[in-house]
Amino acid sequence: MPKNQIRAYFESMIDRPLAEGGTGFTVWLGGIIRKIDDGTISLEVTVRPEMCTPMGTLHGGIHAAILDEAVGLTVAAMGNEAHFVTLNMTTDMLRPAMAGEVVTAVTQVVKHGRKAIHVIASLYNVQGKELSRCTQNMMPVG
Repeated sequence: MPKNQIRAYFESMIDRPLAEGGTGFTVWLGGIIRKIDDGTISLEVTVRPEMCTPMGTLHGGIHAAILDEAVGLTVAAMGNEAHFVTLNMTTDMLRPAMAGEVVTAVTQVVKHGRKAIHVIASLYNVQGKELSRCTQNMMPVG
């Protein structure tokens, strides 16, 4: 089965900043795909000061945003006929990250149905400690 164009593009972007070819939030986030496989992606992001709370820790909303971005990339790379968007997302913050740290979101598709795709994702620091995790359902639109 031939690879779809989106997956081929993501594979061409491995180890390169997505900002080189992205738009909007993807550019602002500045992630780098480190690995892509069927139903999974590893997305690395460097925590910048503007992503942090006044206490200097990664804002919970940015934890969720990084995980959401990784899940969206994962689902897009699957070659679905429809475009998928987030239906719902539950995120647990487990540990802080600080400005300057490199964090990696790792996703895994749990179930691919006709009306929804269920994905889990976790955010890790370079020591491999889990910082946050989410469960997310994506639904087709258009």
